[in-house]
Amino acid sequence: MPLPIPNLDDRRFEDLAAEAQERLLRQLPDLAQISPGDPAFVITDLFAWMTETILYRVNLIPERQRRAFLNLLQLPLQAAQPSRSLVCVDGPNSSKLPGLLAAESAFKSAGATFTSLGELQATPLSVDVLIKENLSEKQLSELGLSKAALSTQYGEKNIATFRPRHLPVGEGELSLQNSLDHAFYLLISLPSRIRSERQTLVENLAGVVLNFGIAPNEDKTANEFPANDLEELSARRLSWELAWVDSSSDKLYYLPLEVLDDSSMGARQAGVVRVRLPENADKLQALQEDDYQFSGKGMYPPEVPAHIEPGQLMFWLRLRCVDEPNLSLSYLGINCVEVIGQAIARDIMLGIGDGNPEQSVQLPHPNVDPFSLEIEVEENATFEAWKRVNHFGAENADSRVFTLDPIIGVIRFGDGVRGKRPLPGHAIRVAYYRHGGGTESNLPAGSITKLASKSSLKVRHEWPAQGGFDAESVSEAEQRLPAFLSHRNRAVSKADFKMLAESNPVNAVARAECVPGLLPGAKIELVQRDIPGVISLFVMPPKNPFVNESPRPSKGLLRDIFDYLSERILLGTELYVLSPEFVPIAISMTVQAQDATMQQSVEKAVEDSLINYLWALPPGGSAGEGWSLGRDIDIDELRTQASRTSGVLSISQMTLFYFDSSRGEWQVLAKGQAFTLQDYQLPQLSAVQAREDNQTGSTDLPLPDGLTPTDDAVDATGQTIEAIPVVPHTCD
Repeated sequence: MPLPIPNLDDRRFEDLAAEAQERLLRQLPDLAQISPGDPAFVITDLFAWMTETILYRVNLIPERQRRAFLNLLQLPLQAAQPSRSLVCVDGPNSSKLPGLLAAESAFKSAGATFTSLGELQATPLSVDVLIKENLSEKQLSELGLSKAALSTQYGEKNIATFRPRHLPVGEGELSLQNSLDHAFYLLISLPSRIRSERQTLVENLAGVVLNFGIAPNEDKTANEFPANDLEELSARRLSWELAWVDSSSDKLYYLPLEVLDDSSMGARQAGVVRVRLPENADKLQALQEDDYQFSGKGMYPPEVPAHIEPGQLMFWLRLRCVDEPNLSLSYLGINCVEVIGQAIARDIMLGIGDGNPEQSVQLPHPNVDPFSLEIEVEENATFEAWKRVNHFGAENADSRVFTLDPIIGVIRFGDGVRGKRPLPGHAIRVAYYRHGGGTESNLPAGSITKLASKSSLKVRHEWPAQGGFDAESVSEAEQRLPAFLSHRNRAVSKADFKMLAESNPVNAVARAECVPGLLPGAKIELVQRDIPGVISLFVMPPKNPFVNESPRPSKGLLRDIFDYLSERILLGTELYVLSPEFVPIAISMTVQAQDATMQQSVEKAVEDSLINYLWALPPGGSAGEGWSLGRDIDIDELRTQASRTSGVLSISQMTLFYFDSSRGEWQVLAKGQAFTLQDYQLPQLSAVQAREDNQTGSTDLPLPDGLTPTDDAVDATGQTIEAIPVVPHTCD
């Protein structure tokens, strides 16, 4: 425990006033008959107030010294981080393309200002995503077909069957899991009202760079231990190909397109892929089979959806990923640009140099992005760029450097010995910086509605702005900065890995647990322990306790923490950043309330207490820091915890169930045994149910509701009723 720090004097105003009055009465006994509140005691109250004020200030001296010491570390408070999003900007319904939308264009939203991170050529094009969905023999037979009959019909010996499937963007996962050829077919179309201008638009699109917004299905959580996600940390290569037919040979080809930039790292994160179309407009072909039974045959794109009218189809693109054949996306759109929840300031005069040591100037805005700041100081009738540093310790008298407090926007220059001073009378200006961010920039889809400048371009906001968080508070910094003295921003000990992961400024981590020597494998049997140089770090994001939930990290979180710690580990350390394996359990119990009229509320309170107690994050566990990694679950401990709930008279029965993955069914934990967890496992309370104790004497409690299979419906005669869908027949 830390050493107790006593107050220099813990007396308050009432104590001081009473002591002063007592002393006054001892010196002047005649005042004994004066009642409280008499003006004679005004002087004692005044001195008591003055003394309390002095004591209050004296007691703040240790706190001031502590903060002064932390300031000597020259570790600034962490600045606010902005959110990021994808915004689509469509051109007018015309074959003539508008001018380029420049980088750093401003967008309007209800809560924050956003600026674009790249340029965009707006077009009137739209995109539809299709796949060739694989059909099994069973599905064929249900349709009254067979491979043999289809083979005869098409005159092919070795065939694979599929049906075209349209994947609406924004209405679910875009997955290649059941795709025949592991490829997305992107149908690029133009608006119906300008179908007559198709050829002109094709000619204008030749050589144009199209922006595709893409986001992975990373809202799904990462694989649990022992699966290793390190292979997903590097950028993947996406293959973008244009479908075209050579008129001389009548053969289909897929032309690889030039990818100028991919901020999504191959669909590992939300970003924009910039693809250049070929200069030859003849390759932008509307491949559409007149006979629908041949649509998609061989390598051709699948059948065109019914909502695409004749003449709307522009061309087909094929998207594949060799590294991830079963690629899964959350979003894919055209005419997209990445935006960030910050505004931009340029060319602002900040002040004049005074020649004094450690001169400071104030920026007009708080929450400044330190990496974007460009400061210039006048020298010899020109402006010279100065460099931002974290501290002046390594600088000399000629170093053109400055420090920045990004939260309040204060710039400080050197003292002339460590860092150059701006010369007297010389101007100081800021050429460029970004500012803003925080949680107020986290906005749902549809919040960014238009460009800040007047424009005929139409804005679509289909992907939420997320990732922003507020600047670090003083109390948060006081908890983080002392930890720096122990780990010095290096991950060496077990505690260092935990503290660095939990205090990282990149992606929020609510809890991190380090298991040295644990080497994961593709299977449980391949897990090795006590391997020198191996560190397995299990991380979990913030999440509120809830039944059948667990704080599973996303793959993006694992990637961020791995990248952050990789720069801070010792040479030769083999680091794995993983998700714990969450083991499903369920609890049934009988509860008797002290007040029978409060039975239902007491049952709910008992269930909530167990949900919180078994939660992997605070307030879970006996210490309130989350259930310990690998700690066994004792039924008697849970019974004791439930009994502590207010209003409980007794917990007569309690049964613990666990899910046996090898059998695929729930099992009852034998009485007198504890449920054993490995050092990479945590419990996930899938269901908990408290029932009223009816004192029937039965010791067998059923599974909680929701975990048992649903019985088939029966009619009055006891015959099973099978529910079947009715599919209407339509004629084209």
